[in-house]
Amino acid sequence: MTKTYKISEIALLTELPIATLRYYEELDLLKPARNSSNYREFTEADLEWIFFIKRAKATGMSLAKIQDYSRLREQGDSTIIQRISLLVEQERILRQQITDLEGHLDFILQKKHHYYETLQKNSES
Repeated sequence: MTKTYKISEIALLTELPIATLRYYEELDLLKPARNSSNYREFTEADLEWIFFIKRAKATGMSLAKIQDYSRLREQGDSTIIQRISLLVEQERILRQQITDLEGHLDFILQKKHHYYETLQKNSES
């Protein structure tokens, strides 16, 4: 028998509030099965998908893009190229952010270096 999880268990495992999980369901990102009492039943596959959503959001991917990805995913392997395209676009965005952050870090390092030089000159006087 396949292990299933209640929404409260999924919330604990994923560290997401129940309200967020319900919101993701409203967005059609999550589609848990329902038992005879109409309670949500999540599977291991649902849990893995939620971790993907969390990771995608951590990269800065918007929920709208994740929805696009989800719709493509549901269509199966015929959409792999489109999914790769979405991932490539997010990669481009992340690489630009890294470049921007490196520029900011260089600025900070240069400013620190300037101050260290100033301190050294002042101590020699």
